Amino acid sequence: MGFYLIAIASANVYYSNRFAENLEKWLRSPICLAASFLISFSSLMSTFIMFMITLDRYLFLVYPFAERRLSYKLNMIIIFIMWLIAAIFVGLPIIYSIDQPSTYRLYSSNSACLPGNDKNIYLLIWLLSYGGVTFLIWIIIAIMYVLIIWTLTTARQQAERKTSTEDRIVRAKMIAIVITDLICWLPLYIIVIRMLIGHPLDVHTLPFVAVLSLPLNSSINPILYTIFTTEFLGIIRRIRKHLYLCCNCTLSIQYGHYQSSQGESIAKYHFKEIGKFKAN
Repeated sequence: MGFYLIAIASANVYYSNRFAENLEKWLRSPICLAASFLISFSSLMSTFIMFMITLDRYLFLVYPFAERRLSYKLNMIIIFIMWLIAAIFVGLPIIYSIDQPSTYRLYSSNSACLPGNDKNIYLLIWLLSYGGVTFLIWIIIAIMYVLIIWTLTTARQQAERKTSTEDRIVRAKMIAIVITDLICWLPLYIIVIRMLIGHPLDVHTLPFVAVLSLPLNSSINPILYTIFTTEFLGIIRRIRKHLYLCCNCTLSIQYGHYQSSQGESIAKYHFKEIGKFKAN
């Protein structure tokens, strides 16, 4: 995703003030083809990886005492197959788009090289399949997270114990992941649904989806998985505790200096008054 943003930003700088006359040259360039492949491939693989992570959490938390686990070897095989499927699924229409006019290009005349050709029936089917697969995966992920929360809540109630810190962390992580994923992918799904009901492709919203929405989703997921962990929150608590102690120590030292300076001022005042009294 980062390479895609670098490619689009570099093209924006390179063709600045002369983009209109070089539009077709840019759209036929290998960089635009590569950028279209990267945005499609990385977004699809991000969805696949999220599915695998959620499946692993689901098996671990819903069936804690069962032998329903994905081994390291099996995980590697599944992820390799997913990479292969994603590369072929995205690569075929990209190869089909090489040195083609806008009607036969996956991204048509979109300057951000984002797939969105609704004029070619085959590329439209590909686009609908892409949106349908990712949407179906997010539905499955949301269902698994709901089942995880329901299982943990039921187990806690049966054990008659209070909500622990780990339970709150797991719940917060799941809710945050589902909500952020839905928000980031929602613009793309709205565009696809509008196309299905007969509206023209919204070429003004596509750059927003390409530059902000999908990259934000890829960037925020690792942060959410890092923040909502017991280890990370423990580090934050220790840092906060040290800062609190340091602030208290600083305030105590300043108050001590203030007390001593006040004591010196009072002592000097008394000595001065005593001197006046003796002089009289």
